[in-house]
Amino acid sequence: MTDDLRASTTATFGSLSQRSLAIAVGLIGLCAGAIVPTYLASDFVLRLGSEGLLLGLLALSVAFLMNQAGLVALGAASIYGGAGYLFAIGMSDWGLSPTAALCVAFLILLVYAAMLGALIVRTNPLAFMMLTLAAGEMISHAVLLEGLRDYTGGADGLVVRVNGSVLGIDALRFADPVQFWCIAWIVTVLIGLAFWAIGRSRLGVVLRAIRGNEERMRFSGFNTFLPRLIGYVLVNVAAAIAGFLHVLNAGFVSPESLGLFVSTNTLVAALIGGISGSLGPILGGLIFSFAQDEFGARGLTQLLTGVAIVLFIVVFPRGVVGGLSSLSKRLGWRREGA
Repeated sequence: MTDDLRASTTATFGSLSQRSLAIAVGLIGLCAGAIVPTYLASDFVLRLGSEGLLLGLLALSVAFLMNQAGLVALGAASIYGGAGYLFAIGMSDWGLSPTAALCVAFLILLVYAAMLGALIVRTNPLAFMMLTLAAGEMISHAVLLEGLRDYTGGADGLVVRVNGSVLGIDALRFADPVQFWCIAWIVTVLIGLAFWAIGRSRLGVVLRAIRGNEERMRFSGFNTFLPRLIGYVLVNVAAAIAGFLHVLNAGFVSPESLGLFVSTNTLVAALIGGISGSLGPILGGLIFSFAQDEFGARGLTQLLTGVAIVLFIVVFPRGVVGGLSSLSKRLGWRREGA
């Protein structure tokens, strides 16, 4: 009995120490990622990196839904750009403070995502993809209507002037490349950890089971509608946060941020990094952002992007992170065999 108690106590303390070590390492990595690049990189590189992080957030939202529910959403740009438009309209036309405008815009997007999700999550994956694409295209064309030009600025977009602070953060910090990198890094890491935890929660297990066999889950007494709806709303929350960060940093929002171009770039970034976890899409966003800048400097953006995508998918069919994980496992098996 005493030996069992000792063994149990040792195991408990060992588990606690491992968790404490993991938390400590995570906090060190979070702080190092936010601070170290600001001393090593120029403002231009930090801006590219921040754009990559925001694209990675969008890619993470798309990848989570693909991996957990087997659904491809091509309307991420409508939430991403819509967040900027609603935030700007809230301040300029509704007379709200920056914090109030952000909160109102977030609630509107939350209601929109819930209503749209309630209509489309019951459909099959192909129909779901086309419906999200159609909804996104409708919104991107709506901002160009002449009757809404006074609110949306039409094809010219809107200049967003933020005076004061947003959620207690001075608006000037969002325009500074160094400080914005820190903000974008922390937000991205926290959202990535949140999605990682959700994927290992009961919701993630149920979503994967529904993806595998929805009919069997219904016959087993599970509600297959509500988990999918919750998952769809959650990924749109991440897309909205990325949109708010973008407009606060750029100080401008245009119809291009609502277009199919952003949605397809998001999907490509997710495929490049890998959709099986949180790290892959974020890494894919960074790779895509820096690659686009390099290809643009050579004047062959579209051609080189297409070639690079084909090579990535052929060499890393599971994305960069998935390919490296498989390679490390193979090397481990070879060592064990030797």
